[in-house]
Amino acid sequence: MHIPDGYLDMSIAVLMWVLTAAVLGYSLERLSQEKVNTAMLGVVAAAIFAAQMLNWPIPGGTSAHFVGGALAGILLGPYAGSVAMASVLVVQALIYGDGGLIALGANLWNMAVVNVFVGWYAYKALERVNRFAAAFVAGWLGITLAAMFAGLEIGLSTAFKYNAVVAVSAMGFWHGILGLIEGLITAGVVSYVYSHRPELEVSEVSKKPLVAIALMILLSPVFAYLAELVHYAEPLENVAEEMGLHDTQTYTGIFPDYTIPGLNDYLGTLISGAIGVAIFLSVAMMRRHAPTN
Repeated sequence: MHIPDGYLDMSIAVLMWVLTAAVLGYSLERLSQEKVNTAMLGVVAAAIFAAQMLNWPIPGGTSAHFVGGALAGILLGPYAGSVAMASVLVVQALIYGDGGLIALGANLWNMAVVNVFVGWYAYKALERVNRFAAAFVAGWLGITLAAMFAGLEIGLSTAFKYNAVVAVSAMGFWHGILGLIEGLITAGVVSYVYSHRPELEVSEVSKKPLVAIALMILLSPVFAYLAELVHYAEPLENVAEEMGLHDTQTYTGIFPDYTIPGLNDYLGTLISGAIGVAIFLSVAMMRRHAPTN
């Protein structure tokens, strides 16, 4: 769902930057007034980053990965969740060239604002009925509406030869199906986390999430190989190919496509993924140990 440069008109890209800056700015202001568990924020961001590196092969020539916006909102609250997701997306764009820099405002809006806030509100509306079902709906609805926003942004651009209805329908259809997996993962993680909630109330990071993150990074080359068997295309890439969109992205990042130039692609995926996780965990630890006035 990471929109590359070239899919959006500059006017739409600027509008999305303005809207995103307003929401994330407000989120940061709210966090400055609250007691934030920065260790947990960093671990959640690291886990979402690692999970997004696992591209699942889907029969029919596509692949997908967990997005995690709704999960971030449920675990951290909407404001911290949006900041955590934004940090993941910024690192992905700047270091890995995943999504365009001009289109980053739109990507932040879709995945760090819409996905997080819609998922959180959906979860809160249904939590008293059934926590598992509430998390499932939150995960499914969050990613589906985020994808439909992406379709709307693309469809309103002159670079796109079809109208917004076509783009929204195509993106909503694909992600509505893949969102079932997103919902199940979100529900499973939320159920597990809340059953072990006392471990998460302290500022120290327990070993279990770190082990899970390490395991995902170790498995990322395997998933990369499996996804290549179906040509590694994500739904947005398939929609773009069918509808004549072409990206103009020139910046490919320090580690293009999660590889390291000069290294075997799979080894590069492993190392670059580990570096990304280390960024989130080190920042969280630095903030946690920063002196307070």
